[in-house]
Order: sequence, then structure tokens, then C-alpha cells
Amino acid sequence: MLSEFSARAVTLQVLEHLERRRPAIVGDEARIRQEIADVLVPLRRTYAEYELPMSYMDALDKEVTATLPVRWRAAAEPFTRLEQKGFGVWRGGDPVARLTYVLLGLIIGGLIVWAPFIPIWEKWFPFAVAVLAWWLPDVQARWHKRRYARELGAIAATMDRAQPELDQHITVTDLLPPARGTP
Repeated sequence: MLSEFSARAVTLQVLEHLERRRPAIVGDEARIRQEIADVLVPLRRTYAEYELPMSYMDALDKEVTATLPVRWRAAAEPFTRLEQKGFGVWRGGDPVARLTYVLLGLIIGGLIVWAPFIPIWEKWFPFAVAVLAWWLPDVQARWHKRRYARELGAIAATMDRAQPELDQHITVTDLLPPARGTP
């Protein structure tokens, strides 16, 4: 089978399309299904142009439309809510919030150096913690984005595991050219 029509490649195309429209469609199941159908139409047309057996494309279409809307929506809804809240970053990570994080980092780093039961005696440690605290809002947002990307990757991996079953819908006779004398 051509790699562009593999379950993983098609799933990634559909996910990319859904992600471009995520904030507008994530709450509407019918719209999600319609967007998926819209992506599959040109793929189906291209597949037919290659004169490949449609039984595979029918099975792939069925698998994608059965699996993808539910899995994608389950991952996208909480992420979209979190994204709309600014990933839960205090004050949106504005300069006042960042300076507060720096001050807290300096205090906590100083307490760590001062505490006799923690074996850190370097005097630069509180300043390192304070500098790192400046980027805490960015790290928090990146953490959530990365977790969401892993969830989308898991969806693609699940579809990739369905590939052997989808390949069973193609037989050798489907791939052979038509016999001579038959239209």
C-alpha cells in the first residue's frame, strides 16, 4: 500500500485539519464528523485516481470515522478549556507574576542554602533558582502543549496498529490488472 494512504498518514492529515479548527469545532460532535468527512473526500478521490482497490479505502474510512472523532474530542476538549484559561498560569505570566516568581525563587533558594539538613552550600544557588523561576509560566504552558501532543501521537499510534487489519481488505486479485479482453 502507498504510504500516503496508510492509517497513520491519513490520521495525521485529519488531526492536522482538526487542529486548525479546534477552538471552533471541539464542542460540536456533528461538526467534527463533518470536518473529518471533508478531509477524506480529496483523499478518496486521489486514491481512486491511482486505481487502487476501494475496499481498503472503505475500511480505512470506516475506521477513521469510528475512532477519530471520539478520541480526538476526548483529548481536545480539556486542552482547549485549559488553553482558554491561559494554561492556569497565574496572572497570565505577566511581568508582575514573573517578578513574584523570581522573588519566591530567591527566598526558597535562600532557605535551601540556609537549611542545615539540605547539603547545598553554594551561594549562587538561590540566584539560579530565581532566574529559572522567571520562565516558570513558559514551562507550564509548554508542559501542557507537550502532553497534548503526546495524546495526539497516541491516537495516531493506535490507528497505525490497525494497519494490518486494514491491509487484509486488499487481495492480490484486487491488485492485478484486468484480464485481456475485459473492459
